[in-house]
Parts: sequence; structure tokens; C-alpha cells
Amino acid sequence: MSRVVVLRVHLVAASLALLLVLGFQIATLTGDPAVVKRGIVLALVVLVPALAATGATGMRLAGSSRAPFVVRKRRRMIAIAAIGVLVLVPCAVTLDRFVAAGYLGGWFHAVQYVELIAGLVNVVLLGLNFRDGVAVTRRRKKWN
Repeated sequence: MSRVVVLRVHLVAASLALLLVLGFQIATLTGDPAVVKRGIVLALVVLVPALAATGATGMRLAGSSRAPFVVRKRRRMIAIAAIGVLVLVPCAVTLDRFVAAGYLGGWFHAVQYVELIAGLVNVVLLGLNFRDGVAVTRRRKKWN
């Protein structure tokens, strides 16, 4: 696959991931818990591959570079993946099960707050990576 194709796949996957996570946050704050929590669990089949594609194409684009922005982006992606796997996915599944059981009590709200905070952290990290990616692409275009 050519570098241009890898770059385009990276941009689409990263944009999709960022928009989904941001959408989850907005929906959680504004929507019906039963619909939102079921939708988030179902949307994980799109989000997880989008994040995986973002990471894989990012690694391919970066190669063995030790440039400071590449190191920062790699560290952020590790944090994003860890937060997603260890916090966000379990929270989404737990909240969906709570809603399915009709439970919207204290534990539901506690888990939802954890999910909101972790989701906000991921939105910020994804946004920072997006910003750095756009900046390096702009610099690269100026050099050519």
C-alpha cells in the first residue's frame, strides 16, 4: 500500500474514532440512557476497528522515527488503548446491562461518571494526536 493510501486510511480512521468518542460523550449527557447505552455497545464494532486502524497506520507512517511528535503520539495511543480496553469498554457493557435490568441507581451513576471522565480524557488525547498529525502534514506539504 502506498504512503498516500496509508495516510488517507489513517486520517479517515482517526477522524471516525474521534467523532464516535465525542458523539458518545454528547449522547451520554443529552440522551435517553436506555437508547444511548445500547447504541454505544453496538457502535463498539465500529470504534474498536477504527482505533486499531488508526494505530496500525500510524505505526506504519511513523516507521522507526524518534521525532518528538511521533513519540508523543505513540504514548498517547498507548494511553488511549489502555483507557479504552481497561475502562471504557467494561463501563459501556456494565451500563448497558444495568439499563437492560432497569437499574438506574447509584452504581449506574458512579460507573457513568467514570465512563464520562475516561471518555473525556480519550477525546482530549485523540484531539491532541489529530492536531499533531495535521501539523506535521502541513509542514510536510510546505517542504515539498
